[in-house]
Amino acid sequence: RSTLFPYTTLFRSQPLASRFSGLGSLPTRGEVLEALFALWHPDLPAETVSVEDALGRVTAGECRSRLNLPVVRASSGDGIAVDSERFRDGVPDTSGWEMGRDFVRADTGDDFDDRFDAVIMIEDVDIGEGGRLRIRDGVTVRKGDNVRPSGSTVREGELLAPKHVPLRPRDLACLHLGGVWDVPVLRKPAVAFIPTGNELVPPRSAVVRGKNVDTNSVLARTSLQLLGAEPLLYPIVPDDRAMLGRTLDDALGRADIVILNGGSSKGGEDHNARLLHERGKVLCHGVAAAPGRPLCAAMVEGKPVVNLPGPFIAAYHGFEWCIGALVSYCLHQPRPERRTLEATLDGDLPGADKISLLCSLDVRLGADGGYVAHPIDFRQSSSARTAAANAQYMTSLGGPPPRAGDRIVVELLREPGSIVRS
Repeated sequence: RSTLFPYTTLFRSQPLASRFSGLGSLPTRGEVLEALFALWHPDLPAETVSVEDALGRVTAGECRSRLNLPVVRASSGDGIAVDSERFRDGVPDTSGWEMGRDFVRADTGDDFDDRFDAVIMIEDVDIGEGGRLRIRDGVTVRKGDNVRPSGSTVREGELLAPKHVPLRPRDLACLHLGGVWDVPVLRKPAVAFIPTGNELVPPRSAVVRGKNVDTNSVLARTSLQLLGAEPLLYPIVPDDRAMLGRTLDDALGRADIVILNGGSSKGGEDHNARLLHERGKVLCHGVAAAPGRPLCAAMVEGKPVVNLPGPFIAAYHGFEWCIGALVSYCLHQPRPERRTLEATLDGDLPGADKISLLCSLDVRLGADGGYVAHPIDFRQSSSARTAAANAQYMTSLGGPPPRAGDRIVVELLREPGSIVRS
């Protein structure tokens, strides 16, 4: 597993929470993940699904062909099937040949009568009125010409899909090609998402003073679905320690990974991080990355529990680097990666000495045909403006941030074809 998540440090001696006490000592995103992976060894069971329902599912084992195709043989192109023996001395007189007796049509993929053993391509023949056949001069015919033998398309026992790969449309077609109708896949990891906070109201509710809409539940559901997980969404839980504890117990009994959302800081109603300190082995409370620095990660009853900060962009960042990696690890997949391109900054990126920052960017085509990236500072912009960004960039820890005019490699949040001209 560690080859899929190659971080530099693996903490085994003591929790990260006890190693890092101040802002300058916060663990990096990679260190938090390595600490979780060192203590967590998920083993998802297999289940069998129909090939038609297996798109994106991860194979639990090797999938091999159950048959040979062609079963006996098939024509490799459109033409006619003939007996090669009649061509031993060149092209014979075919003026008296009859279709069905002396030759038959054999189109691409067709099998044909065992009396015939070769195929002449349709470009080399002319079938006139009444089935009269004329073969182009100079055509040579040998046994097996333009004939695909049994198993040339797929052989019985041939590997169609290896273990632990997500199934693509072409893989599904190949499985059917090999006579595989049902496929063993890993059960989707169940991920519980628990939104918390007295200030939250469900979507479609009236929003009054002091209340906020729970936007992170839809972020969680859709993000988890894209990752190949099964989201278990809980209703909003108020800031009540007893109720939070009961909800956490229920989620631990149902899910492989648990996410608490909100209550990760040190406010008077921030109970979630305290609950994790009481119930499990806290690996970190705070990470050297923002937005979302107060993130808390723990192991509770052998399962990872992550307390994501409540603000939308902070929760989004937590899904990007933490939750996505946990789900992929569970499914034996490499960490998700986005498409990238190189762009020139037209403004300075924000910087911090002891923390790396996720910077949202508006990338456009410049006058010279190159890409230009305009920074969107999440600390000074609305959540809506930040969410609309089409690219992002993570600053390096401890180094000076890129400045206007610098060339940087950005991660795309939309397809390159959607980028507009400045």
